[in-house]
Amino acid sequence: MDSAVGQGGRPSSAAQGAATRAAILEAAAALIADLGWGQVTTRAIAARAGVPHGAVNYHFQGKDDLLRQAAIAGTLNALAGPLSIARAAGSVQEVLDGILAWFTCGALNDPSVALLLETARQSTRDPLVREPLATKLREFRATLTELVRRSQERGDIAADSSPAGTATMVAALLDGLMLHVLLDPELDLSETADTIRSLLRGR
Repeated sequence: MDSAVGQGGRPSSAAQGAATRAAILEAAAALIADLGWGQVTTRAIAARAGVPHGAVNYHFQGKDDLLRQAAIAGTLNALAGPLSIARAAGSVQEVLDGILAWFTCGALNDPSVALLLETARQSTRDPLVREPLATKLREFRATLTELVRRSQERGDIAADSSPAGTATMVAALLDGLMLHVLLDPELDLSETADTIRSLLRGR
């Protein structure tokens, strides 16, 4: 018998528990994005998840534990888009084009981006939040570093620049552009990729 299904075709207690836990995490992440980290209460989380208040304490070791888990999971999901673009790219140019297109196609309107910003702020105060996010950013920079090396071999990027340093610069440029687009949605990025390419070529 499927472990997710109990007698009479009903979900097993393990499956019900997993579903409740997932609903609580989703509700917590949404409330962090909507209200800000410090304004979220366990009662609000339970109400949003549609579960009894006691279920929150049953599944998690207090509010701090729950908020950390929800924020980290949601933020890593938000970062998965840019990372997948970088992993699939064959050049730094493709990363630039892909992420700038991702910015302008409405991805920044996703609630996960608001969650990312709240979580980044909290991570400056809480190393348990910071380290998983820092690890993912290191993966992104490492992927970019390898793309920079390949681009240097092809002559697309100035060969006298440090691959790791160049990758960090590109990542920081993209982070900064995200902030500008969030604060100024009418910003036109059509010329930005060409300008960054010129900088990378050293021309």
